Amino acid sequence: MPDAPKYTPYSIYILEPDAYRATAENGYVPIEAIAERVYGKPYSALRGCQRDDEHIGADTAKLYELTSDDDYLKALGDFDDTELYLGWDSRTGESVIKTGMTELDYWLSIRVADENTPATVEANPPETQDLENAVFEDRFFANRAFSPSLRLVLADLIRRGELPRGDYLFRLSW
Repeated sequence: MPDAPKYTPYSIYILEPDAYRATAENGYVPIEAIAERVYGKPYSALRGCQRDDEHIGADTAKLYELTSDDDYLKALGDFDDTELYLGWDSRTGESVIKTGMTELDYWLSIRVADENTPATVEANPPETQDLENAVFEDRFFANRAFSPSLRLVLADLIRRGELPRGDYLFRLSW
């Protein structure tokens, strides 16, 4: 039938924060395991999701559209144009913004103390404190301190060849 509409097939990949739940049968993408292998540190998918939409609640889903060149290139371009919002400084009455590095670089600079490196910040630093290269006493507080946009992490993983180009659905349930 010449008048039949033409459909463009595309895939939606399901992101699974817990690697043990991602199996060959369900085809879910174990984002935690991939991020840990690539970046060398755990990635809290919940915080990443919240960075993209702070109002997203439990038992919800968010689609990261990176199929088209425009979406993908915009996400990569956001690395260069990022201004990190560190919070509202009530003393000065102004927002605190950090420029000169990407969210991903900032996140990767935050570490956890070990036998060779002592902690350099308290467990709950002020919201506006610049945490570049901060060393926390344990992983819980380091993960809570800051995490980048999950959309930007996905774009970086696609650029590195760790994930295929596509749209990613992140399901959060507790």
